[in-house]
Amino acid sequence: MKEQQKHEMVLEITHPTGAEEWYCPTCGRRLLLSWPPAYKKIILDAGNELASHSGGKGGLRVGQIQKTEADDSALPSQIRSSIEKILRDLHFDDPPSEASPDS
Repeated sequence: MKEQQKHEMVLEITHPTGAEEWYCPTCGRRLLLSWPPAYKKIILDAGNELASHSGGKGGLRVGQIQKTEADDSALPSQIRSSIEKILRDLHFDDPPSEASPDS
């Protein structure tokens, strides 16, 4: 099986609106990105659509999403045990009754 080509995008222009124009020097792919809260991606030139494109600025890297398994030690054991106790005590099928307006 042939490995997917990997291309590095470079930030070419940041427009006055804040939108960023990114360019791939390998295949000519060009896109316009607007970041949240109004995220938008507009492909100006598709370039090689079969290649994996990534890029970054200011220490932030953008590329394909990679799935990893959660690390059990991500939460301290005390917090994890408290959350597990709360979840054990929850009864979604039997919600607590609301207090009557007269009480």
